[in-house]
Amino acid sequence: MRILFPALLLLLSACNNVQPIGNDTDTVQGNFADTTLSPGTRPIRIGENGPGFAACAINGTVATLPDNGTLPLRTAPFSDAKQIAVLQPGRKLFICTRSMDQRWLGVVVRPATGEPDQDCGVSARLDSPRDYAGPCASGWVANAFVQFTAD
Repeated sequence: MRILFPALLLLLSACNNVQPIGNDTDTVQGNFADTTLSPGTRPIRIGENGPGFAACAINGTVATLPDNGTLPLRTAPFSDAKQIAVLQPGRKLFICTRSMDQRWLGVVVRPATGEPDQDCGVSARLDSPRDYAGPCASGWVANAFVQFTAD
């Protein structure tokens, strides 16, 4: 009986028709689509600091960019993500979250000067974190071009 089981396994392994991958195999074989991946959309999370703080407790301002440039507001924390708006230097922001690599900030854009001042629904405390679905524009901006402010 002890010899029968290993012999049976040896016979079954001989039926395997999978080709081993050798060192000289340098091409990928299979049915792969030739499509480019896109970052998609990643919503802004508010209330991540807990119920003791405002949903977006940090304020910021778009810094002056080189060559009088503007700061793109994107749908996800990637430079390849779709641009949904352009922010001018001096534009005020609510900073709600950060990307894992700390290079991107999830922001809610405050109303422009001259528009009624509103908190965009992020000044209140929340019981638990959630995706932002308020009235103001929201998205991701590069951390390097935002100055934190006290107002």
